[in-house]
Amino acid sequence: MNRACRAAAATANRHSIQELKARATRKVPRSSSYRKLWRNYCHRFAEDVQDELRQSIGSNVDYMRAAQRLEFELGATGANQGVMPDFSNDSALRGYSLQHFGRVRLLGDLMTQTQPEWLERRVEELFPITGAGGRKSSSDSNSNFDDEPSGKQVPPKVDLVSLGGGPGYDFVACAALSEYRSGPDVHAHVYEYENQWKSSVHSMESAAHAILGSDRHRCNFGQCDITLPLSDAINAEVAEGVNGEGKIFVCSYCVVENALALRNRDWTFFRDLFSEAVDGALFFIPDTTHRLWPELAGVAKDAGLRFATPHVRCGKAGWHFVAFKDTGHPGDRYYNTAISRDLLERFKADNAAHLNRLERGWKRESRKIKGSK
Repeated sequence: MNRACRAAAATANRHSIQELKARATRKVPRSSSYRKLWRNYCHRFAEDVQDELRQSIGSNVDYMRAAQRLEFELGATGANQGVMPDFSNDSALRGYSLQHFGRVRLLGDLMTQTQPEWLERRVEELFPITGAGGRKSSSDSNSNFDDEPSGKQVPPKVDLVSLGGGPGYDFVACAALSEYRSGPDVHAHVYEYENQWKSSVHSMESAAHAILGSDRHRCNFGQCDITLPLSDAINAEVAEGVNGEGKIFVCSYCVVENALALRNRDWTFFRDLFSEAVDGALFFIPDTTHRLWPELAGVAKDAGLRFATPHVRCGKAGWHFVAFKDTGHPGDRYYNTAISRDLLERFKADNAAHLNRLERGWKRESRKIKGSK
C-alpha cells in the first residue's frame, strides 16, 4: 500500500474510533454500557494500530516463522524453566510485534477493573472520566464511587515505565485509555534488556501517532535488566525516573521468563523498585501464569504495598498481579479483600505441581508448522 492509501486508511480508522469516543460522552460514567464501550474502543484502537504497523514494517513469511520459533522458546525455556530466551533476531521481533496486540486489550481490562476499590480509584485519579454526561447510574452496583459530577481536573501527564515492554503494547494501552477519557498526555519509557527492540518500539509509536493524528503521547526507549539490582549501571535510567507524580509501572510477560534469575537474587530489582517508588505509584504485572504471585506478593508485602490478583477474562483468562504504594494508609494494606490466603495457597500448589511435572521429564512440544511433514 502506498503512502497516500495508508494515510487515507489511517484517517478512516481515526474517524471510527472518534465516533466510539463521542458515543462514550453520552453514556453514564462507570455504567456497564460505558465500560462495554471502552472495551470496544480499546479493541478497535489496537486493531487500527496493528493494521498501521503491518503496513509500515511489512508482514512476510520469514517474520512469522521466526516469531513462531521465538514463541516456542518463550514457552519451553521461558514459562517452563524461568530462563529468558534469545531476543536478538530482528525478524522474530517484527513478527512478534504484529501477533500479540491482545496484550493491549489485556492491560486495558486490567487497568479498568472495578475491584479492588483502591485500583479503580487510583486509575481514575490518573485518567479522570471527563466529558461524559450525567452521574453514575444507581443500578451500577459494581462502582466504588458515590454520585458525583464529572469534569475532574486532568493531570498534565502520566509517566508510564514499561519494563521489558518491547514492542510497545503498554504504551498503546495507556494511550487508548487516555484518549477514551480525554485524559492526560502519556509519556512512556520502554526499557528492554535487548537493544534490538528499539526500532520496533519506534515503529509502534509512529503507528499510534498515525491513527490518532497526534503526537501528544510519546514513547522513548532505554535499556534495563530486571534480574539485576536497581542500582546497577544498566538500570540507571529506570532508577533516575523512579520518583515523581503520576507513575505507572508495567512489567508484562517478563517475570515468569526470568524467574530463575529473579529467585537467585531474591527479587532484588522489585524490592528496590517497590521501596524507591513514591506514594501513589501503580504496578501492573500481567504474565502467562499465576504460579509466581505468592513470591511477588511477599516482596510487595515487605515494601508495604497494597496488592491484588484480579482475574481477567480478556484473551487467555487468568490472574494477574497489581499493586499500589499507599503507605499513608497502613490499616488494611496487607491481606485485605483484594486477595485471600486461600487463593495464594492455590497458586503455591499449582507451582509445586508444575515443578513436579518438570522433574518427571515433561517437555513442551513445538507447534507444527502448517503444510510441513
